[in-house]
Amino acid sequence: MPCGYTSPEAAELRTFLIKLSGRQMRHKLEFTNPALLAGLWVFLSMSKIMDAYFQVELEALKATAQQFLGDVV
Repeated sequence: MPCGYTSPEAAELRTFLIKLSGRQMRHKLEFTNPALLAGLWVFLSMSKIMDAYFQVELEALKATAQQFLGDVV
């Protein structure tokens, strides 16, 4: 395994992507490739949205979503 995969930065990125994926890992299993890919997909989608909208627009959309979904959003 190349040394970059074991760096602290790589471990932090894996943890971040797993959280975004919404997947639950089995006990003592740090990650799975499908969970990493799911998290990466969410991250890339989120990045595109943040590039396409201003902060004010995103806050307005969040407020609208909260009207329908409550505090879940």
